[in-house]
Amino acid sequence: MRKKRDEMTVVMKDDGLEVLAEDLGEMRVSLFTLPPGFDLTPVFAAMPERNCPVQHWGRLLEGEIHLRYADGTEEVTRAGEFFHWPPGHTAWTETGVVWIDVCPVSEARYVDETLAAAAAAAAADA
Repeated sequence: MRKKRDEMTVVMKDDGLEVLAEDLGEMRVSLFTLPPGFDLTPVFAAMPERNCPVQHWGRLLEGEIHLRYADGTEEVTRAGEFFHWPPGHTAWTETGVVWIDVCPVSEARYVDETLAAAAAAAAADA
């Protein structure tokens, strides 16, 4: 299985943010582009865990991203580095960032479904 960048599904695209993704077998492959000053913490606030429950592997192509884990530890992943981010994290950018991300489809679908349900509930309350 393989996909070219221009064949990938656009999951989100708005004001400097772009997420492209495809499920290839049991793994989801994504290309994330986040603008400077983007904070994922409010997104993960909708999760029961209040952080990202997915483990990720990948490589940062541009910029850097800050991570904070549930135990309070922090780290920075920088352009050119390969990474594994275990479950239980949130992230934010100070500079723009681009990375290739690989994670288990089952974990990614759980996040997709949970965030969609939270958005539907918020819309119903509005």
